[in-house]
Amino acid sequence: MKLCPREFKAMQSGWRKWYIRKIELATFKKFGLRIEDRDILEVGCGSGYAASLLTAEAPRSYTGLDIMPEQLALALERQLPRARFVQGSADDLSAFPDGSFDAVLDFCILHHVEGWRTFFDECRRVLKDGGCIYIADLSRRCIHLVDALLRWDHAEEALFSFEELEREAKRRGFCTVKKAIDLGLEGYFCFRKE
Repeated sequence: MKLCPREFKAMQSGWRKWYIRKIELATFKKFGLRIEDRDILEVGCGSGYAASLLTAEAPRSYTGLDIMPEQLALALERQLPRARFVQGSADDLSAFPDGSFDAVLDFCILHHVEGWRTFFDECRRVLKDGGCIYIADLSRRCIHLVDALLRWDHAEEALFSFEELEREAKRRGFCTVKKAIDLGLEGYFCFRKE
């Protein structure tokens, strides 16, 4: 995963935290996410902001995964009960045994993962039967606009259209439970392991 310094700063901003809390997490809950007494994996947990929201709702366990050690250091500083943080990538969940989680959450990081297709295979393995992936992410079109405006430089291999994302999920053993797409730019999905 490659982030420019301005993108890293944006990840820590107040508007991003507001968006996670009021839009993305709220949408996941409308799509059926239950947190209490569930085993939750968040890929790309960053500084642990979403972890603080999720652990406040008494999951059985919460695991945050991030590839960036500096983000994990910030997450650990939060000293959240029932939370553990692991360094790794969303396309390699080999640190976790089969059937470990009820839900896997993506708060807008999958477009940084060049192996995003493999992410679905890994989720299929680590999810319990009937477990779900909740994705809030940006389309290739949106990322191209952002890159042009802000001069960020996302890797093209990591980008996808929502049709590609849904097709890949189905091909790898998931069914679409719910989805919502805003102007073709940001999409929300719940994929259930079949």
